[in-house]
Amino acid sequence: MMRTAILMIALFLGISGGAMYMQWRDYEQTNNRNGATPLVHTIDIRHVGKQLEITQTIEGLTERSYEVMIPSGAKQMTYIIGNKRQTLAYERNGKSSVQVGGNNRISFRYVISLPSLKTIWLERWSVVVFSKQPQQFRVQLIDYATKNGMWMAGAPLDGRIKKDSFTLYSWSQKNLLSFPLYFQPAELSRNVYGSIEVYGQNKANMKATKWADVPSFTLVLSPWGDQHLSPTLVVVPETTSLSSIQAEYMRTYYASYFLPSGEINEWVADLLTAIALQTQPVTPQAKAVWQQFQEKLTEDEKKAFLSFVLQYRGKMLTPSMLDKALSASRTGETTYFTDLMKKGRSLLLIFTNEGNVYVNDVPLKEAKAVLQNGEILLPFTEVMSRLRYDVRRSGDAVFIENNDNRWRFFVNSSVYMQGNDRFGAPSIIIRDINGMLYMSTDIIQRWFSVQVWTTDRDVYVKAVP
Repeated sequence: MMRTAILMIALFLGISGGAMYMQWRDYEQTNNRNGATPLVHTIDIRHVGKQLEITQTIEGLTERSYEVMIPSGAKQMTYIIGNKRQTLAYERNGKSSVQVGGNNRISFRYVISLPSLKTIWLERWSVVVFSKQPQQFRVQLIDYATKNGMWMAGAPLDGRIKKDSFTLYSWSQKNLLSFPLYFQPAELSRNVYGSIEVYGQNKANMKATKWADVPSFTLVLSPWGDQHLSPTLVVVPETTSLSSIQAEYMRTYYASYFLPSGEINEWVADLLTAIALQTQPVTPQAKAVWQQFQEKLTEDEKKAFLSFVLQYRGKMLTPSMLDKALSASRTGETTYFTDLMKKGRSLLLIFTNEGNVYVNDVPLKEAKAVLQNGEILLPFTEVMSRLRYDVRRSGDAVFIENNDNRWRFFVNSSVYMQGNDRFGAPSIIIRDINGMLYMSTDIIQRWFSVQVWTTDRDVYVKAVP
C-alpha cells in the first residue's frame, strides 16, 4: 500500500508539475515581454495532528530587501537565504523587512496551530510579500490528520488524491498576495464553470458569477452554516441567496484591492461599495463621507471618483490619494480626506479654487477661495485682515471694525445688527465651514469697499478708496 501511495504521489506531482511548468512558461513569457520578473511561491503544507507545517519558497527576488507580513499565529518562524538559516523578528502587526542581498531565492519555514473546531477558516496563513512584481503561487497540501472532509482554497484546484492514510491537494493562483484555505468535514460535489468553482448541493446557486475582477472564484455552499468572505473564496450557508451577500462581498473585495494599511482600507471599501452598488454604508467614517458626497457630488462625479480610486490597485492607500481622486472628479481641489484623518471628526466637503487669492496684488498663502454651489467664497478673516479690517469672533457673532465703521454678523445666518437693531438680509451673509469664515464675492462687495474680479484660475481683491 505504501508503495502504491508513493507511486500515486509521484504521478500526481509529475502531472501537476508538468501543468505548472506549462503555466509558468506562459506566465514567464508574458511578464518578460512586460519587463517584469515575477515572484514565484512554491508552498508545501503538511497537516499533522492539530497543526500545519509549512515551507514557503519564493524565487525571482530582484530587490535587496522586501517588506513581508508574517501569518497570523505563526510559530517557529525561520528563513533560509543561501545556506544560512535565521530567525525572523517582526513587529506586533506582523510586518518585517528581510534583507536578501543578491540572492534570488528565500525559503520560510513555520508552523500554524489549528483550532479545535469542526470547520477551519484560514485567511492569513502564508507569508505575504509586498512587491510591485507580479506573484504566482503553487500550493500543495498533504493531509495526514483527517479521514473525512475536504480542504478548499481561493484558487483553482489542480488535483486531489484521496488515499487511506492521507489526502493530497494542489492549487495554483496568480496576481494576488495570498488566498485563504477552508476545511469542512464533509464531501461536497464540485462543479467548474470556467474560472468559477462551486462546492455544494444547492442547485440554485450552482451558476455563480464573479462580481469582481479576480483571477478565479470559489464558492462553497456549507451544510454547517458557515459564512466567510474573501475576494477569491466565499463560504456561505447552503440556503443563502447570493444576492444577499453581494454588498458585503464587495466590501471585502475593495478592502483587499489595496495593500494593507489599517482601518482606512475597511471604511474606504465601504464607501466604494456604496458608490458602486448604490447602497448605504455601514461604518461610521463611510457614513459621514457618503452624506457629504450625496449633498455635494452628482452621480457622474461619484462614479468618476470611484474610477480614479480604482486606478490605485495594489498600492498603499493614503488620504492624499483619495484627495487626488476626488479633485480629479470635478472642478476645484480638495484636501477633504487629509483633513478628515487629521481632525478625526466629520467635516464639510469643500473644493478650493485651483489658483490663488490675491489681496492688493499679494497672494494669500494661508488660505484659498472655496467653490460652492456655483459661487466663489473668499476666506473672510484672512482677506479682511490684509485690508486692515479687524475681525473678531465670539460664538456665533462676528464683529468687524474699520476706523469708525462697525458691523456685526451671525455665522450661517441672514441676520445682522446695526447698533442695537437686528435686520435680516435676503441670504446668508457669512458662513462657517469647518471652523473658518467665508463670504461670497458678491456679498463682500455689497457690504465693504472692495472690488473683486476673477481670471481662469485666480481671484483678485482690492480695496476701493
